[in-house]
Amino acid sequence: MSEAEGGTRVGGKVRLSLGFVLLVGCLVFAGMAWGRTVAVVGDETIEEEEVLALLRQHTEGSDALSGVLLSRMSAEERRAYIESLADWLLLAREATLRGLRLRPDVAVFLKWSAIGILGQAYLAELRKEWDFSEAALRAQYEAHAKRYAEEDAVRLRWCVAPDENRANRMLLDLLGESLPSLPRGEDNSSGVCCVDTDWLRRDALPQGIVEEIFRASPGTTGGPISTEEGYVVFRLLQRREGHLLSFEEAEDRVREDLRDVYLQREMERVRQKANIS
Repeated sequence: MSEAEGGTRVGGKVRLSLGFVLLVGCLVFAGMAWGRTVAVVGDETIEEEEVLALLRQHTEGSDALSGVLLSRMSAEERRAYIESLADWLLLAREATLRGLRLRPDVAVFLKWSAIGILGQAYLAELRKEWDFSEAALRAQYEAHAKRYAEEDAVRLRWCVAPDENRANRMLLDLLGESLPSLPRGEDNSSGVCCVDTDWLRRDALPQGIVEEIFRASPGTTGGPISTEEGYVVFRLLQRREGHLLSFEEAEDRVREDLRDVYLQREMERVRQKANIS
């Protein structure tokens, strides 16, 4: 769109303003009451309810957080937000006039966008009916207690070398309780990598070395051990024994699991009603 077609150029950008009249000032967000029109775009309008609904998308549906977001916007930011919505309406109208709604790739995207929105809206309604009381959460926890256990884990000083000679030199450094003075990472010229790891479970370690590590006591140094990565030497820094999490420790995970249980039940119900082939 050219400036001659009705755009206004500000700071090198054209703001698409043709065909709408903004009702700004006290109408723009200030003292909003449901049903008030905040902008007219050709023969369409932007309503307060629509603007607030869009803001809720940025706050995971929270009315309270939407209010906080709104209160932090200046009058100019609020006006600019509504103008941006009006611009998108104009672009969508032009796309419709060109028949883009019927173009196969656009039609597919519109179809599945609508399906996704409706599905999410339905799930949001269902969540209001799902029982997340403490009693329901504790019942889920007690029925599946093994699911809420922390596995054994270790923290290591972990060094990998491409050959056994260099691995033995690193082992001597570890025995002297000093991390080898080598560049961190895997792409240094020596081919050596030394790091202090985060907590690692058994499944995160090479099979050829995992049992030796988990039998060791903190402070133990081991290796070199040949693995697919190279020759490994290590010092066991810390060890955490596996244990069952208390209900309080596991509550967030329990809530997620219970949500999945409710969702699975609903999916089984709707699938039974459908003819899927």
